[in-house]
Amino acid sequence: MSLLKFPVPAKGALLEAYRHRSLREVPVPAAVIDVAKVKANCQAMLAAVHAVGVSLRAHVKTHKTLELTRLQVGEECKDVRLIVSTVIEAEHLVPLLADYQARGAKINVLYGVPLGSSHVPRLAAVARQLGAGSVSVMVDHAAQLEALKEFQGQAGFPASVFIKTDSGYHRAGLAPASSEMMDLVQQVAKGEDQGFLHMVGFYSHNSLSYGGSSPDDAMDTLKLEIDVCKQASQHFRRHHQTPLVVSVGASPTALSLQNIQPSSSSSSSSSSASAAALKETLELTKSNLELEVHAGVYPIFDLQQVAASSRHFTSDPHDTIAASVLAEVCSLYPQRTEQPEALVSAGVLALAREPCKDYPGWGVVSPWNMPEDDSTTKQDRIIVTRISQEHGILGFEQTNPRNARLPLEYGQKLRIWPNHACITLAQFGWYLIVDSSSDSPDNIIDVWVRWRGW
Repeated sequence: MSLLKFPVPAKGALLEAYRHRSLREVPVPAAVIDVAKVKANCQAMLAAVHAVGVSLRAHVKTHKTLELTRLQVGEECKDVRLIVSTVIEAEHLVPLLADYQARGAKINVLYGVPLGSSHVPRLAAVARQLGAGSVSVMVDHAAQLEALKEFQGQAGFPASVFIKTDSGYHRAGLAPASSEMMDLVQQVAKGEDQGFLHMVGFYSHNSLSYGGSSPDDAMDTLKLEIDVCKQASQHFRRHHQTPLVVSVGASPTALSLQNIQPSSSSSSSSSSASAAALKETLELTKSNLELEVHAGVYPIFDLQQVAASSRHFTSDPHDTIAASVLAEVCSLYPQRTEQPEALVSAGVLALAREPCKDYPGWGVVSPWNMPEDDSTTKQDRIIVTRISQEHGILGFEQTNPRNARLPLEYGQKLRIWPNHACITLAQFGWYLIVDSSSDSPDNIIDVWVRWRGW
């Protein structure tokens, strides 16, 4: 049974409630997305993959909306490749994929979790609506091949298959040189010969890239992922000439491609040893394999991405963060503890409890509606120092005797940058859309409804 039978909030009613209102007058907490920043982030990624000659498989799990998915792939895209983390995302994507298909584009959506048998009926239903080649799945155990037989029986044609490859994170997948990998590759090859699956290639996602602190770190991790998938691909031999796909990436590593664009303005990024090694690996890989990169949080960005420093910036990287949580100052405690504090109406259920290696807090107060624009410097910025279920406590990131009081007032609205946008946005049913490039950057121009469920 598809969860599409259970409706999401009605967009029309939300537009009636929010559109044309100012952020300063709406109920809080609320999730806000700046569409101007989203567009810039998406265009930068599309330009990067085009410049280095690789394909992009956009992950939709961060936002789970049709509106932002279109920005990720581009209106004129002729090869639409997407990833989902839940089956309901794939079901909601059907109208968008059908639209691109009707305009002559190739389409494919990958279910990005190793295939469970209970997932088959709904994924097969999506495939029947979109046709052969439209749905890919991921395997990392021979028992999953039985589910692929079920898929073929229900869809009427085989699913496309990626073998999940472990490049060191150990979340899922098999090591490229392991006996388990070699045995699985043989079983998949037999399955392709028998016609109940179509082997696409090898897929890796290394979240260790989030622990990096420089463009070189990100480029080194991307090279590692490519090398691991190439190693695994050597076990597979097929009878026809269609190249296998090596699918690699996470937002830090995918963003690192911007460091090696021919148009890169940073000589240090393009001339580093890591950049040179990555360029060489890309060229060698493309000589006999097809290379695609996948990523998801890059359109939104967040404090974790800032901390990873995976690409060079010509301005404050915080300016790239498109999502924020709108909250209100509900109380002030200037002398309750050794440092002044304030209480805001956003806690775990609005911000989540995801850490960031860059600082000891759960969110950073942005310069919006603040008296000065220097609050992103660690000397002066205000962070969420503690969180409870429904509220958070604000304080200075660093003890600073120059700041006798927090520059906050009771009732003041704030926008807080999240540590990890994927988890923070999951706390909300819809997003209030603003456009910082417009004449009225605080006015809500749209509401995007987020898909819920699994």
